[in-house]
Amino acid sequence: LCSLTFIVITLDIQSFQMTFQELGEFLKEYPYPILVLSAVPTFEEGYPLLRMGVRGYANRHIGSVHLKSALGVLESGGSWFDPGFMNDLIRHIDYSGASSEKGNEAFEMLSEREREIARYIAQGLSNHQIADVLEITERTVKAHLLACYKKLGLKDRVSLALWVKEAGHE
Repeated sequence: LCSLTFIVITLDIQSFQMTFQELGEFLKEYPYPILVLSAVPTFEEGYPLLRMGVRGYANRHIGSVHLKSALGVLESGGSWFDPGFMNDLIRHIDYSGASSEKGNEAFEMLSEREREIARYIAQGLSNHQIADVLEITERTVKAHLLACYKKLGLKDRVSLALWVKEAGHE
């Protein structure tokens, strides 16, 4: 006996014959996570989808390894978005919070290089771009990011970007 407990729908946005408004209405009634595939993922297309409740957004030419990873994330209740879209999303965040004493203390726990990388993340740069600017390897950037996440109790680059912006350390 097999019971189905999880469904992910993949939707090629360019082939779908609905307006964004019709798609939004459809998504309100659909109880399963949806991964939208696009020929060229853009912030202008992805942001409204995100606001409609889409939990995944990627290039329709996504490789099988990345697609499997994205579906696994959706299955576990998370969200998966094209890295370029995530960087654009971070750049568009306008956080006007006031820095806190606690935020300043936590930021000081980071090494100078970790603070520098955290600032670049808040600006929406990719690991590759940061590596180029700092003349280090992407692997080194990832190691510094992991250290930032651990020291600040964060899980991912979006939460780090928000934390940096909230604490006023851009």
